Amino acid sequence: MPRFGWLGPGIVIAGAAIAGVGIWYFIHARPVAGDVIATVECDGASLVFRSEHGGARSFVELHDHGELVWEALIPHYAGDAARPAAACSRQAVSVRVERGGRAEVFGFLRAAGDKLGGYRIATEHEPIRTQPTGPITLTDHVRSYELAGGDGWHQLVAVDLDSGEALWKIELGPEPVSDGGVAGDSVWIRQATRERRFHVTDGRETPVTKMAN
Repeated sequence: MPRFGWLGPGIVIAGAAIAGVGIWYFIHARPVAGDVIATVECDGASLVFRSEHGGARSFVELHDHGELVWEALIPHYAGDAARPAAACSRQAVSVRVERGGRAEVFGFLRAAGDKLGGYRIATEHEPIRTQPTGPITLTDHVRSYELAGGDGWHQLVAVDLDSGEALWKIELGPEPVSDGGVAGDSVWIRQATRERRFHVTDGRETPVTKMAN
């Protein structure tokens, strides 16, 4: 499993070095935040996602006790009000975005919003579009568990939030993932009529439990 980290090769893509600051922060003409897309609770604070007024990108804002701490402009946020696509630890925030057929995750320093870097998941399956149903990002505030899928395949990737390092990944097969969560030392997903559980630290799968229809 490659341990790419926030500054790993996944972010070294055409135009990233040139466009990086211009994508995330405001230098010249300031984009304008539009309507709220979703709010994700973040261990006492909140991540608020907004559309870009007149544009296709999104804004992410960190609010603490009702006060705006920082704001950043990102590519289109992959989540919505019912399906979070972000996670946070005490040090870092991860945000799943859609851009150019890639499943990308951006990392920010929680305290100040400084860009940590980013990475792409499931690169071997590109181009990728966000699945219309099922979870996108699960978290226990130590790791994020990123789900991506397409025709005939689905993948689960566990990432350490503070370092941005991939810990493990599992090819889940063709069945869509309809639900998921974290319980104790396991991350669980539901595919059709079965539930699958993986240990959070190494991805080791426990025996499959059959579920009632």
